[in-house]
Amino acid sequence: MVNVDLGDFTYVADHSNISHAKIGKFSSISQHVNVGLGVHPSRMFVSTHPAFYSILKQCGTTFVNGSKFNERIPVEIGNDVWIGACSIILDGVKIGDGAIVAAGSVVVKDVPPYSVVGGVPAKLIRYRFDEKTINKLILLKWWDKDINWIKERSDLFCNTNDFLEKEQ
Repeated sequence: MVNVDLGDFTYVADHSNISHAKIGKFSSISQHVNVGLGVHPSRMFVSTHPAFYSILKQCGTTFVNGSKFNERIPVEIGNDVWIGACSIILDGVKIGDGAIVAAGSVVVKDVPPYSVVGGVPAKLIRYRFDEKTINKLILLKWWDKDINWIKERSDLFCNTNDFLEKEQ
């Protein structure tokens, strides 16, 4: 991990490569996940090779005196997000709270909260809950509650309806 802000209780499994990312609390990132690998110019520039826009000397040299292209666009991964094995999250993507990224997905655009996405490129498969439930969970922001609050309600985490009913 390079230049990563990792939230409380979030874990990253073996063989994952995460760069320039902010990851919320209680997120689960599986093995062999790649996040924020950098970008190359695909329009305007004659070549996509970094020797023509970067001073980082990725190939051992550069032809420019200053950076000509933003190679790193931060990734934002919300709270309570599950990213399946062997997924790739491209630079600049925002993954909403409670979302699930299916294993082997390539995420090229923003992912809404509490959605399930998958495929290459990743597309919406479904939402985890109905709109009313999603809105309640977003407003509640349980992941920001005191740890004692979370512990006291931990038995309710196995049933979303019971959990939200207790909070009304």
